[in-house]
Amino acid sequence: MVIPTRFRRGGARVMPGLVLCILVAGTAPARARTAWASGTFVYADLCTLPETGARSGQRIILRRSPNGDALTYEGAEHPGARAAADMTLDDATKAITFAVETEAGPIHFQGVAGPDALTGTFEDETGAHPVHLPRVLRSHAHEACQGEATGSIAPRR
Repeated sequence: MVIPTRFRRGGARVMPGLVLCILVAGTAPARARTAWASGTFVYADLCTLPETGARSGQRIILRRSPNGDALTYEGAEHPGARAAADMTLDDATKAITFAVETEAGPIHFQGVAGPDALTGTFEDETGAHPVHLPRVLRSHAHEACQGEATGSIAPRR
């Protein structure tokens, strides 16, 4: 059996591999990915109250990976980090929702994870609480609180 390595088209010799490349190049143009880059994003305002030594604030750690996203929540009034359940994250709008189960009951978040801050609303057994957590390189929970003790826009009840 003879397998031709070239064939004629319009009087010119063309190699089959070249024909394949031309056909592939003629398909729809490539689109840029709109997904966020992989990495760890920390949004936090955890600090220590100088008067009492008690911790205040909260920390959200969002880990983005091609294998999937994960989020952990840590609040001063809830000891230890908690893995979020039912997390959704829209790559185009950066809208994020998640739920965390604590010993006091579930906490739900809905908002936007921006490049500089996480802004939205936490809802727990006491109601809805607007929040604005700055994005930080790392959280400094051991440092003294300065000015406003929490990222909450309205005081927590």
